[in-house]
Amino acid sequence: MRQTKIMATVADVRCTPEFVESLRCAGLDGVRINSAHVTPDDIRRMVSVIKGVDSGIVILMDTKGPEIRTTENVDGDIRLADGDEVEVVSGNALTDKNRISILVEDLHRYVAAGNEIMLDDGDIRLGVKTVSDGKILATVVKGGVLGSRKTVAIPGVELPPLPAVSDRDRLNIHAAREAGIDIVAHSFVRSVDDVDAVRAELEGSGISLYSKIECREALENFSGIVGASDGILVARGDLGTNIPLEDVPATQYDVLTACRAAGKPTIVATQMLHSMMSSPYPTRAELSDIALAVMEGAGTLLLCGETATGCYPVECVSMMKRTIDSIENHGLRCRIS
Repeated sequence: MRQTKIMATVADVRCTPEFVESLRCAGLDGVRINSAHVTPDDIRRMVSVIKGVDSGIVILMDTKGPEIRTTENVDGDIRLADGDEVEVVSGNALTDKNRISILVEDLHRYVAAGNEIMLDDGDIRLGVKTVSDGKILATVVKGGVLGSRKTVAIPGVELPPLPAVSDRDRLNIHAAREAGIDIVAHSFVRSVDDVDAVRAELEGSGISLYSKIECREALENFSGIVGASDGILVARGDLGTNIPLEDVPATQYDVLTACRAAGKPTIVATQMLHSMMSSPYPTRAELSDIALAVMEGAGTLLLCGETATGCYPVECVSMMKRTIDSIENHGLRCRIS
């Protein structure tokens, strides 16, 4: 019996009994539903499908939280090349190759020339060139393929305050309660007040509340957050755009150590088998990353894009299971403290 569990993100278009069953047979223990990309009806349908395969599968839904994302793309994924120039605007207009729309008001009031806008966990980076007449012109510093509704971070820039629970979150939480999920993981938790705001939406449901650690404010207020939460999710993607990238491994260690001392369960997420998005085999470094998380005492490891949109989802779950088994069979779990 593995002590470290495996959770996989399942996209709504992939959520069929056959697909969930294939992941379960490969070693899956839990499913994550990313509410940023689904409707309340999608949530109800997905939970029904997952429970129909095995009622013992743990189901987690994460909220949007006080985060900023791009809008829907005009027509599928957009390829941005190094050196391309784009306009960045506030609002809900569709995004295309020449104009990236971000769901926040008056962004031009907060950014300045020289700022860096990081999209999709920093996979794409824009350098702000000029800000004038309410327009932001930027150059693509690090290109890539931009999907719809991707995360946005602007290091060092104080953006307008956002409510802990959006109207969209309330609708999705209500649907999740009706469907009978097990865990809500709240994104971009900044303080105990954020945890309390989500707790009020869950009152009387029996659903566990995990706080996602992915911004500097969460680290500054971590002792209170861990006390107010049922568990903690280390979301390394956005965390790596809000603190220096080289600090992410030490931060993961500190968070897992504190949670073990407090008796709170933990989940570690993002890019654990990223190369397997397009390859049937992982890198040795990725397997070492999995091993390190197990040795640090992570309760669950979460696959994200690898199973949501990757080409080898079943192979990812199987590889993660075999790696966890190897570490635990060697008696190395929780050896780093």
